Amino acid sequence: MIRRTLAVGSVALTGVALVVGAVSNVAGAEGDGVALALVALGAVLGTAIVAGASYLYRSDVATVHTARIAGWNLLGVALLAVILALARLAPGVSIPAYVVVDVLGVSSVAHLLIGYNDVRRIRAEELARQRRTLAVVNRLTRHNLRNRTQILTGHAAALAEELDDDDQRAAAETIRATAAELSDVDGELAAIQTALNGDRPTGTVDLADLVEDVLAPYRDRYPNGEFAIDVPDGLAVRGDEQLQVTLDHLVENAVEHGSTSSRPGADDAVEHGSTSPASQAQQDAVEHGSDGDPYVRVSAGLDGEIARIHVTDRGPGVPADEVAVLTEQREISQLEHGSGLGLWVVKTVAERYGGDLSVENDEDGATVSVGVPAA
Repeated sequence: MIRRTLAVGSVALTGVALVVGAVSNVAGAEGDGVALALVALGAVLGTAIVAGASYLYRSDVATVHTARIAGWNLLGVALLAVILALARLAPGVSIPAYVVVDVLGVSSVAHLLIGYNDVRRIRAEELARQRRTLAVVNRLTRHNLRNRTQILTGHAAALAEELDDDDQRAAAETIRATAAELSDVDGELAAIQTALNGDRPTGTVDLADLVEDVLAPYRDRYPNGEFAIDVPDGLAVRGDEQLQVTLDHLVENAVEHGSTSSRPGADDAVEHGSTSPASQAQQDAVEHGSDGDPYVRVSAGLDGEIARIHVTDRGPGVPADEVAVLTEQREISQLEHGSGLGLWVVKTVAERYGGDLSVENDEDGATVSVGVPAA
């Protein structure tokens, strides 16, 4: 903190010195419009530098980079001050003080901009290195995750077939179900990595047709469920294959959590991958239809140049802590975080498209909305 204060203070001191220098020359410039304009320019430059120092102190620029910007400022002012001082000592050379203030002010502003751009370049290189490292870690993590979950799934399946005890068989099925959920994480991580590394899509997609394609397998799987579509015909959006992944995540989330909302404890069973006899019966009820039949409504409309896609269910809603983290109202912590990566995939893809994600809970269920550019 001290180092940051000293660095920013040197920049602010430069601005204050320029303001004082300009004001001290007002009397000598009276009656000369050009001279007064130059005096005013020096005061404006000094004020701008002080304001820039205040912004720099509050910004997220690292302290080491703040010191670098201050160094550029001091370099520009010191070198030019020496040159002007030597020039004024030369025989026959007369440079008004307010001109010296203006020249030093312009130099200071120019070197502050040079320093800021230099810091941005360094930061961009750091981010590029971090991104390359994260990409390698991502690939290794996904590779190891796939291998380990395949081993777990295979051994759990073998145990479930061999064990006679119902409780032991249920435990083996729980292991297998949990391993299957872990294997899904691989695909979610891959989708997030693709979105982070990708550019905004340039192709167009017919939204109504895309929603029909996404809902088709769910209608086959849940013949007694209700899947409503309210998307205007001909509504086209900018998108690629990741838009279908995004919508599939939203519909899957609505089916998984919305269809079990009327069953006490069912959400916990689904979230934690439980396949105890009771929870298995609940899931079977969903599969074959009952009061837990899924309800999903996909609607869309234009909001200026953004098409907003809404996926609504009749579940208990997205937990408030998860909504706060997703909407960046609260930082993620060890104790407060989301239960899965599905909505993070949606958020990452939406932001890659230049859109956004919002969540609305009410007494009837939850609506997750995604904004994507209209074509």
